[in-house]
Amino acid sequence: MLTPDQVSGLQILFERLTDPVSEYLIRDIARRVQEAGQMTSTAAYQAYKLQTLGKTMAEIQEQIARLLSVSADQAAEIIQMAAEYGYNLDADRLGNSVSFADNVHAQQVTDAAVKLARRDLTNITQTIGFAVGKRGESLTSAYERAMDFAFMQVSTGATDYNTAIRRACAGLVRDGIQQIDYGSGRYATLEVATRRNLMSTMGNVVNEIAQRNHDDMGADGWEVDAHSNSAPDHEPIQGKQYSDAEFERLNSSLVRPIGTLNCGHNASPIILGVSEPQYTTAELRKMRTDNAKGVKYEGREFKSMYEATQYQRRIERAIRAQKRRMWTATPDNEQAEKSKLKVLQSEYRRFSNAVGLRTEEERLYAKGVPRVKKK
Repeated sequence: MLTPDQVSGLQILFERLTDPVSEYLIRDIARRVQEAGQMTSTAAYQAYKLQTLGKTMAEIQEQIARLLSVSADQAAEIIQMAAEYGYNLDADRLGNSVSFADNVHAQQVTDAAVKLARRDLTNITQTIGFAVGKRGESLTSAYERAMDFAFMQVSTGATDYNTAIRRACAGLVRDGIQQIDYGSGRYATLEVATRRNLMSTMGNVVNEIAQRNHDDMGADGWEVDAHSNSAPDHEPIQGKQYSDAEFERLNSSLVRPIGTLNCGHNASPIILGVSEPQYTTAELRKMRTDNAKGVKYEGREFKSMYEATQYQRRIERAIRAQKRRMWTATPDNEQAEKSKLKVLQSEYRRFSNAVGLRTEEERLYAKGVPRVKKK
């Protein structure tokens, strides 16, 4: 199994895989919107738009494919390393002497997961676009709409150039790049869609390997790991050992089964009466007590530490949005946007330190989280 710290780090790793795609697209559309705003005649603008939405869109798709190839390689590397780490933890605990490299089943499961991850990334990036109200919009449509808006605002004198650019880019700055299901019209941010899909793939491979370890080593139960600041639905069940039947009933009753839907918990195979619990009753009680104490920060009260972690995630999302604003900044407000980012980052560190929460970087570099080189 993977530890909660490793799961948290993997979530961050997967979220960041498609950051280069988002940055490239947002910077590119902002540049083209600025160019559209500089056109002085309708004829010149129409010629420019025709060129941009024709040949240029092909260039954009080519660049996305190149960036995606790097992301897919990194995803494969992460899954392989995480699968091996999870296998070794279970094998050591159950006394399995077969190495990960020599375990044919583990290798087959991991290889299948890597192929699935590559396919998932391709599918996600083939359906990227932008959010418009409650519906999704394709890249081509979003480019055209933003360019039209900037040209009309400036050419008619409705507003000045810099204001027109900011307004034209407002939606993509606010919501970021989206992965769109054109059948249902539903969408999610590219980083969330990537994390959700790859964590699901990762969870499946770890669970399947754990189940095989369970069966091969004669295990008859499962232990759910534990972590501080747990969500309310999982806190009562974490850190405990269950028979196979008990665990199956428990997991079936949960809205968020263990190891799914961004859950930070995993279950490891055990032999009841032989495998020592990883946590004592006193340790689990302390986790619950510390979580329930909550914390106060500058006059604001968080009723639990879990609630404080959700506020921390909100600041992290605000930082991501502010970075998008910097990517679309015009010369007259570039410095102001940089200053806003610094203020947010400072508040993030201050809040995290004050309430005792690890920052995103600290979670990313926790023990056992794969280190992936930038390519």
